[in-house]
Amino acid sequence: MSKQQPGQPQAPDNQKDEDAVAFAQGIFELARNGAAGLLMPLLGAGVPVDIRTSEGESLLMLATANDHTQTVEVLLEQGANPNLADNQGRTPLMIAADNNAVHLIEPLLKAGAKLELTDDRGTTALDHARAAGAESAIARLSV
Repeated sequence: MSKQQPGQPQAPDNQKDEDAVAFAQGIFELARNGAAGLLMPLLGAGVPVDIRTSEGESLLMLATANDHTQTVEVLLEQGANPNLADNQGRTPLMIAADNNAVHLIEPLLKAGAKLELTDDRGTTALDHARAAGAESAIARLSV
């Protein structure tokens, strides 16, 4: 898996650029807030399912971090990459493990999330669960 990170965002040059940034920020907010129904038509219209913030967070990561099961499932159905890492190398599975969110771990694993991936500190999803004392996640990821 590539550890390539997104470049640093630059200030918009004109109003069209500012509008595009505002549009992208709105899409990220939909994922953070679990608005699966509003994301669907945007994805169908061509918004990339793996669009990322300047921190490298994907829509799937944002939905996972905010515990939005339906949005996670919709994004995975639309082809979101469950192994796409943020700027610290964290994946959605690591985020779900940190939060003891077994209900999110299951669809991520089913979609191909890899247990063996490590973040920039060399920590796996199971390590994240152990550090967080996330007993249910530890049990699920220890298979």
